[in-house]
Amino acid sequence: MNTPSAAQKRSRLFVELILKSWWVILFIFLCTFSYEQASLYKKREQNRLSTQYTSLLQEKVDLLSIQDDLLLQIESRHDPAWIEMVLMRGLGLVPEGEIKVHFYTP
Repeated sequence: MNTPSAAQKRSRLFVELILKSWWVILFIFLCTFSYEQASLYKKREQNRLSTQYTSLLQEKVDLLSIQDDLLLQIESRHDPAWIEMVLMRGLGLVPEGEIKVHFYTP
């Protein structure tokens, strides 16, 4: 009786698994490579979107602050003290009884 030796079994196993199934190994390699590339792209995209989200949140806070200031200005437009302050700052007017002083710096 002719029984195959361990070396022949390994050789036959090599031929059956590797040489005849090379396309399966190639397919698994390509799938793994594609998965890794997609994973890297996902991480980069996630970092980009996270940064963009943070900047949008900061912009929202800034714009809400501006909105609050504008609402305060609208609500106080009938206040005489506020009107006087706007006239003094914006137009450079001085209330009656006060003297306006200009400093000249060359």
